[in-house]
Amino acid sequence: MTRIAVIGAGIAGVCLARELARNHHVVVFEKGRGVGGRMATRYAGQFAVDHGAQYFTIRDPRFAAVLGPLLAVGTAAPWVGPIARIDNGAVTSIGELRDLHYVGVPNMNSVAKALALGLDLRLGIEIDPLTARTPDGWQLIDVHGTDHGLFDWVVSTTTAHQTMALFADNAPSGGPLTTTRMAPCYALMLGFERPLSLPWVAARVSASAIDWIGVNSTKPGRDLSSTTLVVHSTSNWAAQHLGQEIEDLGRLLGKALREATGIEPDLAAYKATHRWASARRLPQPDSQPYVDLSLQLAATGDWTTGSRIEHTVLSALDLAAMINEAEGLSSRSPDN
Repeated sequence: MTRIAVIGAGIAGVCLARELARNHHVVVFEKGRGVGGRMATRYAGQFAVDHGAQYFTIRDPRFAAVLGPLLAVGTAAPWVGPIARIDNGAVTSIGELRDLHYVGVPNMNSVAKALALGLDLRLGIEIDPLTARTPDGWQLIDVHGTDHGLFDWVVSTTTAHQTMALFADNAPSGGPLTTTRMAPCYALMLGFERPLSLPWVAARVSASAIDWIGVNSTKPGRDLSSTTLVVHSTSNWAAQHLGQEIEDLGRLLGKALREATGIEPDLAAYKATHRWASARRLPQPDSQPYVDLSLQLAATGDWTTGSRIEHTVLSALDLAAMINEAEGLSSRSPDN
């Protein structure tokens, strides 16, 4: 049976691994403590805040097939409620969302956790850059020197620059992995011990350092006895402030929140700021997942076709089909 190492346990990694595990021996390595990647949730005492991807939409039937079982059991559910438009500190409109927005329940990372069930998942392991391929395959060594065995394929689902670093001297010299452009974002997380009365569940903000405000506690399955907010900066603002102390940037985003909404961040019992270095894919031509058949290296991620959750999953499914085809197999086993 073909041995495949998948690097990264975000939504792309777990969906790719699930598809490949139908026919191959697959191990998923994740350097963090949990799964989900940008479908992340920060836990702090009584508060839980989805500080990465805020929601996902379902437009493609292949993505609907992946999410269908989770929707059926309530691990994912629609997030409903009005969304506001705020410009220069004034609400210019409040209306219903045009697309049905879905979230994980009880937290955003619940989706990736559910999809990862049954996988050979190894957390807290960061794989060292690859050296030369041996005649028996890729020898995976982690940053602490532990040997994790030989694999026929190594497949990265991390960011483009992390993939290039992982592949090291085996990386391509050109193509989308070398040219992809991603934008950063800062996320301010706030937890209030009492409910805040707001006429909207989320807001798009103009003329501000802020792009998005989500009332995380209005999502299904959340604790309604308190209020959690996530504030995402614009990409331009984040790029202009890279390198500054993250606590200072949190204060600046708090000031922008106060100016945009009147919400007082100093009243929050919990405050934290997180930097997403590669949060959004900048406009550029779409690309296929990367595959090197001779070296048996491959990669996918939101650098291929877009930053929406659906984009990353579809790209992962495409890559699974490409690897199966290279191995002389259909994308699904005969009993599926």
